[in-house]
Amino acid sequence: MREDTQRYTHDLLADNEKLRVLIASLEAEKSTYAEKARMAEDILEANEVLRGVAASLESEKLRLQEQIVKLRGELAHYREERAHLQERLANIEDESQQFSARYAEVEQENSNLANLYVASYRLHGTVERREALAVIQEIVANLIGSEELAVFEMNPEGSALSLVGSFGSEPERHRTVRVGSGVIGRAVLSGETYVSDGGPAQAALPQEAELTACIPLKLDGRVTGAIALFHLLPQKAGFERVDRELFDLLATHAATALYCSGLHARLLAGTVAPV
Repeated sequence: MREDTQRYTHDLLADNEKLRVLIASLEAEKSTYAEKARMAEDILEANEVLRGVAASLESEKLRLQEQIVKLRGELAHYREERAHLQERLANIEDESQQFSARYAEVEQENSNLANLYVASYRLHGTVERREALAVIQEIVANLIGSEELAVFEMNPEGSALSLVGSFGSEPERHRTVRVGSGVIGRAVLSGETYVSDGGPAQAALPQEAELTACIPLKLDGRVTGAIALFHLLPQKAGFERVDRELFDLLATHAATALYCSGLHARLLAGTVAPV
């Protein structure tokens, strides 16, 4: 019986030892599972944080996309506005060029009017034949651009022109011109100013080969003489509108100046009774 008791006790001790080992193993597993549980909780917490970050990033992404769309719209608006401003600037520059050109034209017209006024004033400012011819020469040289000219007066019969002044050209070549003969004679006959087109004039006399213009001088609608222009200055390419205005001025004012200077000379000579 004692042996049975000892064997039973021994078995109990062995079973107890097994239980201790099992309990220790279970405790170790419990500890492991607890650690894994804590790790799982940490992972869940981290995952939750990541979900929050992802949601925040998604929201920021949407905000940025909206801002990009807005910026694209503003950029398109700015580009359209820039194109409009560039077009407006081009229009302003074009208008500025037009205004500048118009201003230059007005300045030129003012200068032309001043020149015409000065020329008219000088023609009527003397009764001396020599000074009147000198003024005509200066007007033709400085305002028209020719230093070769001849000034004629009509004879009392109205059949021929007589040379009264020659500048830069040979006087003997133009001493007398019959009315209706050559370019000068035909211009006087018609009363119309002749302007060369650059080519040879029809039925021109040999001495008229270099004629560039002929201005009939008129007094009260009657032709009293003529001014013939030959070579132009090198810098003068051709006649302009202001030159034709000067032709018209010379046609009347030079005629008056020559008539008055001639009358004054005859008065001084005693061939005409004073009024």
